[in-house]
Amino acid sequence: MTTPATPVKPKPKSLQLEIPEGAYPTLDDEIGFIALVDRMEQGAALKVVNAARISYERQKTEFTEDDQKLARFLWVHGHTSPYRHSFLTFHWKAPLFVFRQAFKYQVGSTWREYDVDGNSVSLEAFDYLFDTDKGCSWNEISGRYVKWKPEFYVPRRMRANPPHGNKQASVDLPPEFDHEGERRKMLAECETAFMQYTERLERGVAKEIARILLPQNLYTQAYWTVSLQGVIHFLTQRLKVDAQYEIRRYAEGVYELLRDELDRIGITRELLLGAP
Repeated sequence: MTTPATPVKPKPKSLQLEIPEGAYPTLDDEIGFIALVDRMEQGAALKVVNAARISYERQKTEFTEDDQKLARFLWVHGHTSPYRHSFLTFHWKAPLFVFRQAFKYQVGSTWREYDVDGNSVSLEAFDYLFDTDKGCSWNEISGRYVKWKPEFYVPRRMRANPPHGNKQASVDLPPEFDHEGERRKMLAECETAFMQYTERLERGVAKEIARILLPQNLYTQAYWTVSLQGVIHFLTQRLKVDAQYEIRRYAEGVYELLRDELDRIGITRELLLGAP
């Protein structure tokens, strides 16, 4: 008598990335977004104050108004280690040039300065260059493995650098400037670059080579896992009016996704922007 063969279960297939539920739209092209896709089970607010209270061999099971005052006091006075125990994961879809600014915000960074070969280097840059044990908090779509989609960000209003003052700042060009005409030219250049990229792939050029001439406004996607301290630090820098508009829109999204939780621990928008 033969033994019936054990049925083989089909392997689950991976699916294309979709816009997560509750995603916050960032830019004005209905492409870019940011979404909170995972968080630790215990609420961040209670974890902050219990991490502080462990110094006195104490803990609480409920978050009260006194705890809010304690959490705010800790942040305002630079006692930030209790904020490093809660982690969140965000799903970004953003242009490459936005990610190049965002990638400096890494897991475990405490934003202090060190002396390296006589040069002052912030720890966030130090970690990015020399980190060998904590790993990186970002995972991005790889252009070595997938063919890019022709999705490009071009602002609807062009900006100019001011003739004096902050050279990093930018201001809208006046209404009489041909904003739409400039935008059409930029999109046409993107389409040409993508056509050449596609043609290279068809000629047999590897994806890792064909991609190198694609423009920096190409959309990509990534996961960002970050501590609550890292989130707040990101917001204090990227919500400011002198931050580049595009990354500021992603900071607005992070803030809106966490607004209730930040309010609960006394981290108001005014505090993030530097108010006492």
